Order: sequence, then C-alpha cells, then structure tokens
Amino acid sequence: MDEKGLDRATFLGLSAREILESIGESVVVIDRDLRLVWIKEPLLAHFRPGVEAVGQPCYSILAGRTAPCERDCPVAPVFATGRPQRVEKQLTGPKGEERWREARAYPLLDRGGRVVLAARISFDITRRKRDQARRRRDLANLERSLDELNRSQLGQPPPEPAGGGGLTRRELEVLRLMAQGLSKPQVAKVLAISPNTVKRHAGNIFNKLGVNDRAQAAVWAARQGLI
Repeated sequence: MDEKGLDRATFLGLSAREILESIGESVVVIDRDLRLVWIKEPLLAHFRPGVEAVGQPCYSILAGRTAPCERDCPVAPVFATGRPQRVEKQLTGPKGEERWREARAYPLLDRGGRVVLAARISFDITRRKRDQARRRRDLANLERSLDELNRSQLGQPPPEPAGGGGLTRRELEVLRLMAQGLSKPQVAKVLAISPNTVKRHAGNIFNKLGVNDRAQAAVWAARQGLI
C-alpha cells in the first residue's frame, strides 16, 4: 500500500482498503483525472520494476499510452454514468499467444454521493474464452452430425462438393464425420452402420482420394467445402 496515494483519498477507510487488498491480483483505484491513487498490480513490479505508479496517468502505467484509451476503457464511463462497467480485452502474450483479460470498474462515492474515484479490477479469462470456443466447435460438430443423420434417415443425399473425388454418397457422409473429428465407432453410431463398414468406407475414401490417413482426407474435405 502506498501511503502517499492513500493521503489523496482519506475517505477510503480501513475497511475499504482491506476489501480492495483481498480482491484478485490486479486492483487499482483511479481518480477523475485518470491518475492512479492506489495500486495492487504484481505484474507491474515484474515488468517495470522501480516505476513510481501512484500519481501517474493510468493509461501510461497500465497500457503504455501517451493519451487516454479511446476504447476498452471501463473507468471513464464510471465517472460519466455512476454505474459499474465491464470490458473484455484481447492481448498478445510474451510468446505471441492469444490472451484475454476482463476488467471491471466500480464507482467509489464521497459522503455526498458523488463519484470521486473508480476501482478497477482485472483478471485473466483466457481459459474461459478457450473453453467457450471449444464448446462452440463441439456444438457445431454435433449439429452437423445430427443434420447428416437426419438426411440419412430421410433418404436425402448430402450436398455434393464441387469435386466429389468419385466418392459415393455414403463415403461422403463418412468423410464429413471423420473430418469433424469423430472416431470410427462414433461415425458408425451416427450413421447406424457397423464399425467394420465404416472401416471399409474409410479405406475406399483414402484410395479414391490418393491420401494416406484421415488428416489428409480432412484437408481435402475442407478444400471441397465439406466441413
């Protein structure tokens, strides 16, 4: 805790400071001029050791900017509306990987009910975003598989690709499902055929397309618009 920062906001009582200390790993308090009043940010000490943060513009210390953030800033709207704000921001990690953080900002009021400070809490949501993307992919695969099953049950042929590679309708169905990541037993269950039949169709598919495995077959299927 920086006492100099606390002197600028004496109304921030001990109980409030204790609450802020206990929340998350990244918590900052910012005044109406967008200057840092109080900060708890372990990453700052790691990446910018020795930097005196309190009293400096938040956009300079936290974002490395020379001017206030025009987008993805949850703090300025708090002072404008008096209501909590939430934003998600996509970042690039130190090894070039995609990272996501969520920031939430909350108003801190004086005794007259005026918003004089904003508390911003930030945390990593990369795992949550990846889980959401995986669930969307799984759902899309399931919907496609069910569509193929319904077409098969109704005797409707699947949409033909621009170049069918000489594959039969059933072989195209098997290829689509395998390219979506389904195992041979799963394909058999979806199409209500035996695993041995799926294995035979897979062999025919590889021979007709001139490929050696399902990965190469999936590439062909993607190029043909099958998946």
